[in-house]
Amino acid sequence: MRKVLAFIVCFACFGAAANDMQSEGSWFFKTKVNKMTDTTDMVASNATKDVYTRQGSERYTSLVLRCKENETDAYISVYDYLGSGEPRITVRFDDGKPVKHTWNSSEGGSAAFSPNAISFIKELAKHKKVIIGFEPYGSTMQAVEFDLSGTDKVAAKIAESCNWKL
Repeated sequence: MRKVLAFIVCFACFGAAANDMQSEGSWFFKTKVNKMTDTTDMVASNATKDVYTRQGSERYTSLVLRCKENETDAYISVYDYLGSGEPRITVRFDDGKPVKHTWNSSEGGSAAFSPNAISFIKELAKHKKVIIGFEPYGSTMQAVEFDLSGTDKVAAKIAESCNWKL
């Protein structure tokens, strides 16, 4: 299921065919040259093994890193509604202390974007795992763990695509 979810996220971002997907550690990614700008766009998805149930349905969560039109994004896609405001996201790297942040909500409310994507990606690349806590609208906090194997290599590809240094 995890691979299927990662493919779905990358398909949605790029309309990628399954044979166009590449993998690195726990990540699946796709690169593509933007025909309008001649820049390289890239999207990488990491689907957690943690599943939570809400209203009788299993809910899946992905961590997505993206360079699109030379803009860097890092976000969680929760396949649930986080609300229309600024979601409170708790982040814990490895065995460190949890830190609460305010992220930006997506237009449909089913994703939360890190306001400092480049810094967040650089931090991800230094660790083995990250636990992300979030509260779907009308629910209690959900905590999901992501294996960060391969993040250093994926982050380097994102940095190269978006012209910043890791």
